[in-house]
Amino acid sequence: MPEDSAARSSGAAVPLGRALERARQDLAAGRPDLARDRLHGFLNTLARRGLYRADAYELLGEIHLEMKDLPRAGAAWLLTSKSGPDVERAVAACYARYGKDGTALLQALSPRAPAELYPPDVQARLRAWGYRFRPYRSRKHPRAEEPVEFRTQGLRPAEVGCAIFVLMLTAVAAAFMARVLGIW
Repeated sequence: MPEDSAARSSGAAVPLGRALERARQDLAAGRPDLARDRLHGFLNTLARRGLYRADAYELLGEIHLEMKDLPRAGAAWLLTSKSGPDVERAVAACYARYGKDGTALLQALSPRAPAELYPPDVQARLRAWGYRFRPYRSRKHPRAEEPVEFRTQGLRPAEVGCAIFVLMLTAVAAAFMARVLGIW
């Protein structure tokens, strides 16, 4: 798979795959909803790796503009250095919908990479809004930096407790049956 030089902003090369190319094809074919979904998947992949791609956010802004969703287009373009009349209208619509409060804007924009990977003007915006990068953590292993320990032998305390309970229950049932049958 070819590597894209724009993806090396954090030092690690990320294969472009075909997500951006296919999203552009979907947009050209009149399917902005499919392009948006495809691009969100690509952005989630980048988020897991803590990477940033300006061209992906620019394309996301174009997709939302095509869908006539100016606030979302503005939110995507606020994470890029893109400028122009469409960008200005979209950013104004974004501020109108979400306000200029940093918390609401960060929730709408959902930046997912270290601030140093963004262009300088975007870094200044993120700092003004109080952005703090939090690395992706899977739900399966929320503390991924700590090694996951697997025990291969021995019984867990819950298993020992269950075994003792079953033995006691069996003894009580045997005593009851002995009493009913007249043996005891």
